[in-house]
Amino acid sequence: MAAFEDMKLVLPLETGGQRLDSALASISTLSRRRLQRAIDEGGVYVNKKRCRKAGRIIQGGEKVRIVLLDGEVLTPFVEEQIVWREKSWTLVHKKANQYSQEALHRSKGTLVYELSMFLKLKPVETKLLRPVHRLDKGTSGLILFSHDPKALQHLQHHWHQAVDKEYVAVVSPAPAWETMVIEEPISARADRAGRYHVESGGKACKTEAFVLEVRDNKALIRLVPHTGRTHQLRVHLAHLGCPIVGDSRYGGEKHHRLMLHAQTLKIKGYAMRSKEPQLVWSVEPEGDWTW
Repeated sequence: MAAFEDMKLVLPLETGGQRLDSALASISTLSRRRLQRAIDEGGVYVNKKRCRKAGRIIQGGEKVRIVLLDGEVLTPFVEEQIVWREKSWTLVHKKANQYSQEALHRSKGTLVYELSMFLKLKPVETKLLRPVHRLDKGTSGLILFSHDPKALQHLQHHWHQAVDKEYVAVVSPAPAWETMVIEEPISARADRAGRYHVESGGKACKTEAFVLEVRDNKALIRLVPHTGRTHQLRVHLAHLGCPIVGDSRYGGEKHHRLMLHAQTLKIKGYAMRSKEPQLVWSVEPEGDWTW
């Protein structure tokens, strides 16, 4: 299992004039090589700002935060993941174990970083590139990116009226019901373990669930979220006693991946200023989808 570390240090005044990596190596248990890798990946912050220069000359007295996740396995981005491109829009078939955006411990290796490199975006476009919606690291499927703030703002303004998403998930144990409308409110904040919970007074939520297939004590379920709360599908299914396979955070059966996939994305044309009345994409789960 990947080991997470979050260290906060203050550089002594006597380290002024040194390189950042050398100064940190002198006051921490980390090697200079490991620190250089952390800086390159985007896990080092100086005075609350991410620093990507190991050779930065420090003044002494700076507050430094080092965030590491050793042992992490990422799935590399490949060109074949791009499903559709038009103007500032790029639709990607995200794989499990890919970050859709920057994480606290890394900016390099995320889809935002990899896309900006592949598309050869200008520096200003790279700075503006972001996912239109989010998928957890373990979730695969369709995710849309844009580097045009005005186009992004227009789509997000019409999001609830113009966008429909569908997911598939494998859960265990298989539920006794065939269809279910789940409207349990979910907490606005996560607990210390990063989990959200169903709670009265939480944010309103709605998920429709349909059992497609049952094998042994597992079920393939189609999910239609009508709201977009963080971890909504994972929380709702765990609350019903049938957590998603591979979802260790919410009590799911151990598996090689989180069995949640964003399969279909539908956007009405006006929300993207398109001549098409509706844009529809659908992608099936790939080879690692085994149950």
